[in-house]
Amino acid sequence: MKIRTLAMTLIIVLSIWILAAPAMTGCGRELVSDSNTNSVENVRRGGENSSNAGGENVSIYIPMDKIKNEVVNILGENYWPDKRLTVAELKTETGITEEMYDDFLAEKVNIETDIDIMIILKAKAEYLAEIETMLNAYRDSLLVKYRDRPQELGKVQASRIEVIEPYICFVQLGADTEAAVKKGDEEVIALCQQENERAVDIIEKTILDQ
Repeated sequence: MKIRTLAMTLIIVLSIWILAAPAMTGCGRELVSDSNTNSVENVRRGGENSSNAGGENVSIYIPMDKIKNEVVNILGENYWPDKRLTVAELKTETGITEEMYDDFLAEKVNIETDIDIMIILKAKAEYLAEIETMLNAYRDSLLVKYRDRPQELGKVQASRIEVIEPYICFVQLGADTEAAVKKGDEEVIALCQQENERAVDIIEKTILDQ
């Protein structure tokens, strides 16, 4: 009786095992498939993100003369800078050195009696913040230099530093302020701010529209 009961139990257990084996195998395959799919998806998404990131880092080159010409077209006769600075002269003027940028344009009036100047740099990413600091220090030095000359001081006070990554510009324009001087310092500043704003707007538009 005991032998018969044991035999029946073994038969039942064996039958259950035989019936369950395919189902267990199926579950195992399903788990492996899901895991591989998730892995492939993750790799693909990572690849897409990397590709996009790479695309964002590609910088379109805009010739400096193109940017300058757009400023001249807007300001017309009110764009006075007529002397282009060399690499060495830019360093003397601002302290910014050649390894800090990929390209630049710097122009100022070629006479000592006026201080209109425009500087545009395509900065290397690791130097962008430092260049901005140096241009602010340059502006501060001009405020000190011209503090006793109201006509020139107004231009410095109205000057603009603008970052349009990876470009950064310093504009100190305004052209003839003689008539404005007669009306007071605020009139000089307002006139120069207007011209600088026009210049910065077209620089930004030219860079961002590429």
